[in-house]
Amino acid sequence: MNDPRYPEFLNIFNQRIREERLGMTDKDGITPVEPREMALTSVFLGDMEDLGLIADSEIVYFEKKLGRANGKLNGFSVSEDGTQLTLITTISSGELDEEQRSMPPSEILKAAKAALHIFISAAKPIHEEMEQSCPERDMFEHIHTTLGNISSIRLLVLVDGATGKLPELDTDKDLPSVTLDVWDIERLFRAASSGMAYESIEIDLVEELGAPLPCLQGPDVNDKHRCYFAIIPGTLLYNLYHIHGPRLLELNVRSFLQARGKVNRGIRDTLQNEPNRFLAYNNGISATVEALELTGDNAPSISKIKGLQIVNGGQTMASIHRAKDRDKFDLTEVYVQAKITCIDTDAVDELVPMISRFSNTQNKVNETDFSANHPFHVAFQQLSERVWAPGEVTRWFYERARGQWEVARNREGTTPARLRAFDARTPRSHKIDKNYLAKSINAWVELPNIVSLGGQKCFVAFMKTLSSMGAGWEPDEEYYRNAIAKIIIFKKAEKIARQIGFSAYRANAVCYTVAMIAYRTAGRIKLNHIWANQDTSDLLEETMSNWMPVIHEELVDSSEGRNVTEWCKKKECWALIQSMDLEFPSGFEDELAEGQPLPNVGRFSERKGAKEKVLSQEERERQAKVMKLGVTEWQELITWMNGCPEYMGFPVQICATILGYAATGWQKVPSPRQTKNLVQYVDAWKQSSSGDDDES
Repeated sequence: MNDPRYPEFLNIFNQRIREERLGMTDKDGITPVEPREMALTSVFLGDMEDLGLIADSEIVYFEKKLGRANGKLNGFSVSEDGTQLTLITTISSGELDEEQRSMPPSEILKAAKAALHIFISAAKPIHEEMEQSCPERDMFEHIHTTLGNISSIRLLVLVDGATGKLPELDTDKDLPSVTLDVWDIERLFRAASSGMAYESIEIDLVEELGAPLPCLQGPDVNDKHRCYFAIIPGTLLYNLYHIHGPRLLELNVRSFLQARGKVNRGIRDTLQNEPNRFLAYNNGISATVEALELTGDNAPSISKIKGLQIVNGGQTMASIHRAKDRDKFDLTEVYVQAKITCIDTDAVDELVPMISRFSNTQNKVNETDFSANHPFHVAFQQLSERVWAPGEVTRWFYERARGQWEVARNREGTTPARLRAFDARTPRSHKIDKNYLAKSINAWVELPNIVSLGGQKCFVAFMKTLSSMGAGWEPDEEYYRNAIAKIIIFKKAEKIARQIGFSAYRANAVCYTVAMIAYRTAGRIKLNHIWANQDTSDLLEETMSNWMPVIHEELVDSSEGRNVTEWCKKKECWALIQSMDLEFPSGFEDELAEGQPLPNVGRFSERKGAKEKVLSQEERERQAKVMKLGVTEWQELITWMNGCPEYMGFPVQICATILGYAATGWQKVPSPRQTKNLVQYVDAWKQSSSGDDDES
């Protein structure tokens, strides 16, 4: 690697791995309980998720002989529609951070085959022989139960060092489409430092086709982009996808859907039965490039392309690849029309989502996929640029679009001194993106089951919450400071979870613990103090440290043999955790804002200073059920009651009182006498709504 920035990147990367390992300690805080391999996996996947190179992933270490072959896996990831499975395996150089070497192709191939053997073994219900509620069981059970839906497998090999020539992977024809995707630290550096949320792909069309690709050049009407139109042989598209796979789709706003829906089945049928009519029937693809080389004057042709990305037509690409790779269809008569847009680098974030959005006519694309330019995110980014942390030394960095932090760092850090200054002013630990913001806020507003659904669904729920604020609402400085305080709490919870060293379900324990803190304190945590100190108090940290292992144990035990990850996504799981009677440490009450004395779930006091009454299990559950509803829901309930004569008078009045409690952040909580009536009204309202309160 000749780039002078790489040694600094490698140094920081290794430092982050050391920090990750320091978080994984025994009870004495000395001996690492996880090897470098697991810390490397965590840091590597975190960066890849930041860059949009992989969806939410689960780290699950498994290594064991299964049948006649060895199976090894460090994690897995499943696409939103459940059709794409990513199997993650890590090759570590050793325990020493500096002990990095070049990995031979044979070692990479061995690791890939061991990961694929996990999938093959999961065809049998071997999870039934494993210990209940262990992460390995959950992984094998998930793969086994979704086996029929998986149409493509990505073997993601993370290499601690450098790779040379990559191996060829031969797989059984009865398996789904399998692609090998190898990432070493140098490749991660190139992706992170390119200033783009994808890795630039360069293609020599003369080498691929034997001649340049003829094209029609569109009119020159914009200085930010130029359009070209071409007819591309199906064999070329197959070769490109076979070599580069999902990397060609990294700027696509949603994953392709494989050969499942009507559109994709139609593509396959045409490829099989009428390949010479594919050009006439198919809508073609839309692609973007960073640059291209043209040859010829009167009849231009494209000789080279840099930064090719398929922003619409991913299902066409995947179907063509599948047709030849698995079904052995002949592609010599298949041609595809293509619109190729060459976009200036500084206009990529703005134009690519719009091109993908408006060129798509085949499969639905969610509006939330285009949220980077939503007024909230624009305003929140502007606040992050303007509002400095107390002391005016550091600030938080909000990534409205993926890769912005790396872009800013590379732009400003033109010398080692400037690089150090940027890192001191805007440290990586202060970088937050849209998904992390959504996760932190949703946990704090007591939706840990939604956070457990994964990044995409958690973010969708967050955007729905924002829409309820009104069309003209934008975050102000107070909202920004409180949001950062909630992020600080969430980050502290993650640090505690690493120190505890959970073998699985760490993310669930974190979001449920944060939600329980918010629920039990009923809005009395002084977020302004957390912002001022840029840290949680010792007592809040102690509370989370005491509660988290107990909550984690209850999450596992209450699953009662079910898949724990799936159980954590249920409302019933959160309702059960809410009923837990957890104690606050001595003195915690003194640092909270004025309001109902704590603990407010499990005990109740008529007034501050009065003797507390210990609530029964039924009273505790009623209180949890009533306080789960927010201001908007209480308003809707009262509106419904006003239309029902039998609820006029006292019922409406008591609900109006509770609405006031909710509006002030539950500084006062309902009494057992109140909740006895309130749960009846809530149940009647929900029954009349006929399922309007579904979470999805």
